[in-house]
Amino acid sequence: MSRPPVVAIEATNLTDDRSTGIGRYTRQLIEALSALDLPPQDDFELLQLCKRSRWQRRDRLAQGQRLSSRMWWGPVWPLPRPSCAVLHVPDERQPPWRVPTVATVHDLYAALNINHADETKRRRKLRHYEHLRDTCTRLVCVSENTRQDFLRLVGGDPARLKVVHLGVSPEFRPQTPDEIQAVRARHGLDGPYLLFIGSTPNKNLVRTLEAFAAGGFGRDFTLLVCGERSQAQGDELAMRLARLGLTSRVRFAGFVSNADLPVLYAGAAAYLFPSLYEGYGLPILEAMACGTPVLTSDRGSCPEAAAGHAVIADPEDISALASGIASAVGMPQDRRAAALAYARTRTWEATARGTLAVWREALAEG
Repeated sequence: MSRPPVVAIEATNLTDDRSTGIGRYTRQLIEALSALDLPPQDDFELLQLCKRSRWQRRDRLAQGQRLSSRMWWGPVWPLPRPSCAVLHVPDERQPPWRVPTVATVHDLYAALNINHADETKRRRKLRHYEHLRDTCTRLVCVSENTRQDFLRLVGGDPARLKVVHLGVSPEFRPQTPDEIQAVRARHGLDGPYLLFIGSTPNKNLVRTLEAFAAGGFGRDFTLLVCGERSQAQGDELAMRLARLGLTSRVRFAGFVSNADLPVLYAGAAAYLFPSLYEGYGLPILEAMACGTPVLTSDRGSCPEAAAGHAVIADPEDISALASGIASAVGMPQDRRAAALAYARTRTWEATARGTLAVWREALAEG
């Protein structure tokens, strides 16, 4: 029997123990691919490429299954052209090799320049996407909204842009009271709380704070804000909280571990995600999978991710956000159950199978 095709995955982001976003995507995709039980004619071997001083054999992630039976870690820059049929780049970085390539496009945030901060960066990012368009065999877009953004801003052959939605990891589930209480104690939470996660401007923290104050939610809830911030950002937020009278009602948790994250979701009265732009909005699904009602926005891919199971509000309207928070906190039990059931349908297995289909297209064309 001939050896199955080799697909190399550029996985330098897995070397960071605090990786978020792209790193989580890469790890979950590889683990889901390794768990697939494929017939021999559909099998692939995976070659992981990352920054290490030497090549190292890695044990298969799922014993007894063919896919990923040869997993390797190795240095990426510089490397000779890898011996592979297809290269998958999970974060839009263009490799230096001429090989059939699939790249994942997570969002066009910088190209859209949502905050009108850096026109030079926006132009540079557009040129980068144009290069991806011209050199990649296929592009995986994590949402239809991102695909449409790419076609509108960058152009290209629509048939080469494939939508493969992200999945929700099994650890995002309703938690036991004991699990919730342990994490609440670790974060100094002794009463009901609302949860906000994020530190980039598009996450819309300032308006969230203003809506929290306008709705008087500080009387009944603490707002737990997670995400790393600079000292200057922290000082600015402290002054804003003082002006809003929220100093004692908002708690900053900094970076939250992967172990604590599902429990914080599950223990929250609502998850607040009024983003100005998302390429997909996976936290919406993660919170719903934990049984927690979600407030999100009508921008970017947020409505696509929510699929009718979250409260939607204009993220620039403080009054609408305050009303949305109240609606999320008071979401009826049947709607919460429907959101939980929907989130459980969004699996990484489906993401892996969708990605395999794109690889097959690239392999056939390459």
